[in-house]
Amino acid sequence: MKFWLIAIWRFIPTKWVIVSAPFILLIFAFLGWFLFGGLFIEKVDPRVVAATERLQQNLPRAERGDPETQFAIGVIYRDGLTGAANPRAAAKWLERAARQGHAPAQLAIGRLYAAGSGVAQNFARAAGWYRNAAVRSGYDEAQYALGALYFNGRGVENDFGAAVDWFKKAAMQGHAGAQSVLGAMYEKGWGIDRDLVSAYVWFSLAARQAAKAMAYRADIDPGKELEKLKTRISRLQLKKGSQRLRVLRRRIADR
Repeated sequence: MKFWLIAIWRFIPTKWVIVSAPFILLIFAFLGWFLFGGLFIEKVDPRVVAATERLQQNLPRAERGDPETQFAIGVIYRDGLTGAANPRAAAKWLERAARQGHAPAQLAIGRLYAAGSGVAQNFARAAGWYRNAAVRSGYDEAQYALGALYFNGRGVENDFGAAVDWFKKAAMQGHAGAQSVLGAMYEKGWGIDRDLVSAYVWFSLAARQAAKAMAYRADIDPGKELEKLKTRISRLQLKKGSQRLRVLRRRIADR
């Protein structure tokens, strides 16, 4: 077969070869691109396309001062939803929304100050933004974040009493992280008097949503802590704890 092709090629007039050569090369180039070109073309992520379109659509409204849209744009830049994170742009838009009293934006800009992302790290400013959202809006995430600053003494004086107060406010809204930390504080006596009954109550609440609780403090597993605690408390303490737990569950459900 090979020899027949060579023989046929030799009998083709030279002019035909010259005229057809560009077309043959074009065909081979097209086949090469068709077969292998896709390997080198970056695939488009539809989520990135959607976020980019959403960003372009929302920018005019955000420029006019709408806090909800400003927050949404800040999140897009913060999380890199258009392909790459832009912490500075995120801080700019989140702070604009936060200054208008938008509680999630106040929490978000506070976290950027705490992390030093897009802005200079400043725990005092983080505490200020957390406080705004915690007090004015009663935002449980901000209450937890403020409690954590008091617990660690960052941006505010180390004050376990204040930490307990803020954790309780968040915990009473069903915040799993706050419930778990309260359980640990009472069990271990972290800055407060040890109270195993209170520890039992808060760990029992947190254990119902243990995965959420451990997303805040991976070192505290409320389910395991609860099981260990049950072996250490008396029947009377367990009875008191169960009574308090029933009351507390009703109060949290009614909020």
